Amino acid sequence: MKEFNSYRFGTGRYIQEEEVLEYAGQEILRYGKNAYLLTGFHAWEAVKEGFIPSLQASGIVWTKNEYTGFPSYESVEKISEDFERAGCDVFVGIGGGKIMDLSKAVAFHLHVPVVLIPTSSATCAAFSPLSVMYTDEGKCVGSLDFDKEVDEVLVDETVLSLQPPRLAAAGIMDAMAKYIEISNGKPEITLETDTINKFSAYSMAQFTYKILEEYGRQAYLDIEQKKLSPTVHNIIFTTIAVTGVISAMMRGHSQTALAHKLYESLRTLYFKECEEYLHGEIVATGLIMQLKYNHNEEQIPKLKEYMTVMEMPMNLKELGLSCDDVVEEKLCEKLAESRFVEDTDEARRNLGEAMKEIIV
Repeated sequence: MKEFNSYRFGTGRYIQEEEVLEYAGQEILRYGKNAYLLTGFHAWEAVKEGFIPSLQASGIVWTKNEYTGFPSYESVEKISEDFERAGCDVFVGIGGGKIMDLSKAVAFHLHVPVVLIPTSSATCAAFSPLSVMYTDEGKCVGSLDFDKEVDEVLVDETVLSLQPPRLAAAGIMDAMAKYIEISNGKPEITLETDTINKFSAYSMAQFTYKILEEYGRQAYLDIEQKKLSPTVHNIIFTTIAVTGVISAMMRGHSQTALAHKLYESLRTLYFKECEEYLHGEIVATGLIMQLKYNHNEEQIPKLKEYMTVMEMPMNLKELGLSCDDVVEEKLCEKLAESRFVEDTDEARRNLGEAMKEIIV
């Protein structure tokens, strides 16, 4: 039997409303009475006012760990030991993408239920049954795929309307990437040339791209004003839930390509130089390269115009990297060895031309 041949559509329960934290305790009680809360300082400050009374009203006992590092294999082991010492029976992750990824990794390592409460919409990490893994220092070392879905995701819109707009913008760009990356190496996907699941994911990603292209900027401006509008509701749902389903249709694979590979490469080769930049910001830069690789270079000016409003970086220099011939060669080699670039002279030439779009 092929490993992970099943479709895992993200999460068993997904709730997105205002003031979800007021009844979060009741939801967590579905899975256990002794909760391990993994969070960060800022994330906890954002949720504690509404969350603590909900836990108390539900009779849930909890152990809290404010974690500041990366999701690493070492941290999975340490937190797993802490969870077992505390006698917990349900894992609750509260925070951004790194906390989401680490929470999933620990929960699936221990075979315990996991409830995720994202405090930003910078990625669809809360929804997807996989974790990007790093060293303790922040170097990317690949990802873990899980054989079951996340048990529950609780999205409190009041909290997410107060997130820094930079995080929302990063999530919008990361979600828009699906449409551009699924067609990796060619202008479009058709049912005549590709599988039904890939064509379905591509079609939904195309729809998502149009929604984000039309309404994403307004959501960004609304969040900048700390305004919870219907547009913010729609964009949060799109960047977390809809994008997560698109990933699931591809079984977590082939719904990312060169833009995400650029993220992984920079986080591997130059993780110190690029450490202040968000996942979605690096992916956004990679989308310019991806469009060229797909032979859709006519779309680049419009994408750059959109990225300007979102205050996105558009080249390696704007990502903090001094790009000389050595850097260019290392990145090209890293990208070329991925499964996203065919082992042909033509594909490598195409990659080299695409790289020029983000080198200054």
